[in-house]
Amino acid sequence: MGGAQVYLVFFGRRFKDFGVMKNIASSEKAGPKNRILFNILCTLPILVLLGIFGYLAWDRMAHRGPQARDISSQPFASVVISGLKANLFAQGDALRTSGNDLLIEFRNSQNKLTDVGKVTFELKLIKPDAVMHSIGNVMHTATAGQYRTTAAPQTAGDWTATLGFSGPQGTGQTNFITTVK
Repeated sequence: MGGAQVYLVFFGRRFKDFGVMKNIASSEKAGPKNRILFNILCTLPILVLLGIFGYLAWDRMAHRGPQARDISSQPFASVVISGLKANLFAQGDALRTSGNDLLIEFRNSQNKLTDVGKVTFELKLIKPDAVMHSIGNVMHTATAGQYRTTAAPQTAGDWTATLGFSGPQGTGQTNFITTVK
């Protein structure tokens, strides 16, 4: 025999004499073209996997906000919290059982937008056999006093919404009933 034969380990099985790679590892018979081809065939899958995993990691770390959708000009709910009026806007006149983009804005007594700091929003539906929650991650927008979140209630009905804030305007929290269609 003229040298060592190449074995590929693939899913725990060994394949002998795999096409072009036959006797490539043999330094006596391997020419420069075979060595280059062998290096490319070994390196290419690793580079492809690194590229795929790099893209997935970058996409996860990008911290992009939710996709922008058209928001209604009329709020589906308005409540007063600690002297500030909170208006909640969605894509229509009410929340839907599918995903909802919500815009929450806080206005003071002069009807001007007011930054309230950290905002929390939660939906809860109590049924005889289960309790359902939909908690949104509320994010600041570029406009002070306006916040965005998403809510995905699983079923239609009258949900109890809890809206709260803590920040420069103090703290406040309120509960109100909203209908999910």
